[in-house]
Amino acid sequence: MQRLSPTLRHYDWGTTDDIPRLLGFEPDGSPYAEAWWGAHDSAPSWLSDPSGNAALDELIARSPIDFLGPDAARRWGARLPFLLKILAIAKPLSIQVHPTLRQAQEGFAREQRGTGGNVHAFLDPFHKPEMVVAISPMRVLVGVRDLANTAQDLHALDTPRAHALADDLERADDAASFLADVLSAGVDDETFSSLRRMGAEAEPSSALRAAADALAAFPGDPGAIVALALNVVELEPGEAVFTGAGILHSYQSGVGLEIMSNSDNVVRGGLTSKHVDVSLLLSLADTRPAPPVRPLEVIAGHARHLTVPADEFALTLVRKGEAVVESGPRIVLCHEGEATVTAHGTTKSLTRGQAVFVRASLGEVTIGTSGLVVVARAPSLHEGDVIADR
Repeated sequence: MQRLSPTLRHYDWGTTDDIPRLLGFEPDGSPYAEAWWGAHDSAPSWLSDPSGNAALDELIARSPIDFLGPDAARRWGARLPFLLKILAIAKPLSIQVHPTLRQAQEGFAREQRGTGGNVHAFLDPFHKPEMVVAISPMRVLVGVRDLANTAQDLHALDTPRAHALADDLERADDAASFLADVLSAGVDDETFSSLRRMGAEAEPSSALRAAADALAAFPGDPGAIVALALNVVELEPGEAVFTGAGILHSYQSGVGLEIMSNSDNVVRGGLTSKHVDVSLLLSLADTRPAPPVRPLEVIAGHARHLTVPADEFALTLVRKGEAVVESGPRIVLCHEGEATVTAHGTTKSLTRGQAVFVRASLGEVTIGTSGLVVVARAPSLHEGDVIADR
């Protein structure tokens, strides 16, 4: 059981103070968008002990059964299957999708052979299902919403371009042609001006307001019209939503705790200064209307267990009390108050922002806290009735 230091990401959509406040250092005015606890080879966390510091991915590669346990090592090889993050969002993240496992494997292999173009869209051969749990109130856009409702909002903009888009949606079964039209042909200034005006008068939780806010952050970006076609989910602290492969989404605002499979594959279509690949996004996207997916929640004493349709990760939240978490690879993060983590006769004390990695070989772990502790873990076998998108 060793202290685990996160890797920090300074993307331009980050806030300046939320992550520094959590981790206990002074803000310096730069955006801190993400803190990563995990073993992705592009940004692994570091373990510290009296013998020195080492990258978590390297240690797991040396002793996979010790760190992961025999079941996880057999299933995932010498690789931690999950990645834990804190996101601090000052302006919208990109309209994006993640590939299925097969799409990631094929795309990664194609690009490694040098046949995927100059910009690599697939950074690893893994899929990236993910769940976000709100720490502060969050606005999340996830999945295509009812087409008739989107068409109604487009008609309300009352421009020739908006009416044409709405008419096409009213004749469609999914949003594929709408997305291709908007992202490839763009949108005129008159429609953007109407969106700004209508959005300012709309309800805060409405798609019109979300789209107008996205446009304010990215003037002239057609991704703002795509945002109009997505489900708006207003998460209160503690509430969560799951995003599987192919689901269009964009986190808009707030601070969230995110857990995902150990991948960094993201394909973007708008609302970003990063590389956009519209044709690839459209080929990966599930454009059928569908409601957001919530995790399965089980309460056991002071512990709240969240599982989703992905077999790489689960999340346990322990609040103001004690709980036991069974064996397996675990990242334990103290998010509020203080905590103790006990495994195999050894106890570590944690304060806000501190984390430890608990190896599978140490067996079950007992966690006590005066606040909130987050445990990222691989699902146990009896939780394996959720099916990954393979």
